[in-house]
Amino acid sequence: MAKKFERVHVFGIIAAIAVLVVGAVTVLSRQPATAKEAKKQETASVMPAVIPDQPKKNYVTVKVGGQDVKIDSQTGQIQELTPEEAQRLAAGLKPMLNKSSDGLVTVQHPDGSMSMDLQGHFQNVAVARVNKDGTVSESCVDNPRAAGAFFGIDPKQIENAPNRVKPTGN
Repeated sequence: MAKKFERVHVFGIIAAIAVLVVGAVTVLSRQPATAKEAKKQETASVMPAVIPDQPKKNYVTVKVGGQDVKIDSQTGQIQELTPEEAQRLAAGLKPMLNKSSDGLVTVQHPDGSMSMDLQGHFQNVAVARVNKDGTVSESCVDNPRAAGAFFGIDPKQIENAPNRVKPTGN
């Protein structure tokens, strides 16, 4: 009789352990896989269902190649161009991408050769940009359409940019 009691007792303990293991697995399986998901679930239960159109970004300005660049301090992504920055970019590219010979003067030299000061027209322009993932893309453009496509701005913005006046020596 004592052996039967021991056997039942052992099976009872094994059954209890099995129930505990199944319970623990169930509890763990309902837990978020990562701390990030846990935070998201916690926030979702506290936050209202209304989601703002755009999250607030905290940009910091850093000097890169002598230029001020705004970078999201949390993600490291570069801020998109503002309309003013796109306009300045377009104005800077316009004279270099100019394919017009209007206003250019041909000069004949005593030896019979001819030359023309292109005044910045007819250039191939090496351009580069930092992508959202931090890599750098580069290209060589020679017209507003290619430059606009590369920088993600409207080529008409380059074509219609105001002409920069060259500073005089005065």
